Amino acid sequence: MLQLLDYDAIIFDFGGVILDLDYHATRRAFEELCGCDWQILYSQQQQTALFDDFETGRIDPATFRDGLRRLLGQELSDRAIDTAWNAMLGGVPLVHVEFLEQLRSQRPIFLLSNTNAIHQAAFEQRFIEDHGDRHSGLPALFEQAYYSHQLGDRKPHASIFQTVIDRHQLDPSRTLFLDDSPQHLEGAKQVGLHTAWIPSGQLLQQVRL
Repeated sequence: MLQLLDYDAIIFDFGGVILDLDYHATRRAFEELCGCDWQILYSQQQQTALFDDFETGRIDPATFRDGLRRLLGQELSDRAIDTAWNAMLGGVPLVHVEFLEQLRSQRPIFLLSNTNAIHQAAFEQRFIEDHGDRHSGLPALFEQAYYSHQLGDRKPHASIFQTVIDRHQLDPSRTLFLDDSPQHLEGAKQVGLHTAWIPSGQLLQQVRL
């Protein structure tokens, strides 16, 4: 089991590590909507350019929705698209919140997520619904929360990890990055970070303070 207090700072992925995530729920939702093969367009391992552009902020939600309509060949409403797109998002379990609160009292911790504007609005609202105004919302659990669509960059690019290192003057040799997508660990290694793969939903089975 990985001991987090062995490191001076920890960078967490979000979906699958802290947030419960089910990619299949979005696949099922879109396939029910339009009878399409969603797996061809999007998966945890790879995705079409439309999703990359949305995750890096090169397009806004309206352009993303229009792009999906073209890809799917369906005149879906904005609400139907958002509901299906957000279906993959679960909640942040209370045990994760309490664990992060305890850890942050002893070490600086950061969030680094490949995400987009539609998902961010949904999971931050869900956090407030589930946990009230605890810590003034999800981002306040961390020293800083970094989202790919705001940075204009995404994992596994080494540059996004370097951004976090530079902004907070972190020592990569004393900093740990945790992610449930093995391909994202490679970019972190390129800038000298320690890395650990966390199987989806198993954070507290893999780490301790």
